[in-house]
Amino acid sequence: MKNQIALPANQAKQSRISLWLNRENVLFSSIMEEKVSNRQAVLISQALASFSILTGSVFTHWLAAIACLCWFACSILLCKKGGLR
Repeated sequence: MKNQIALPANQAKQSRISLWLNRENVLFSSIMEEKVSNRQAVLISQALASFSILTGSVFTHWLAAIACLCWFACSILLCKKGGLR
């Protein structure tokens, strides 16, 4: 009989997610003409979403605009930290 090691469910899910995050994203890679991982694509999408909501919130309330500006700034910092230049 073979010796098999069973991983806990948490570790199995994390490794699956991390494998997916490290794969190349075809759409963003074709747009940017360089290799972009899924992790970087998620960070870019978050920055785009936060910028879109920021532009809409400018017309509603100043407090919402400041909160969205903070979210956008954090998104840009995460993109920078995530390996995007």
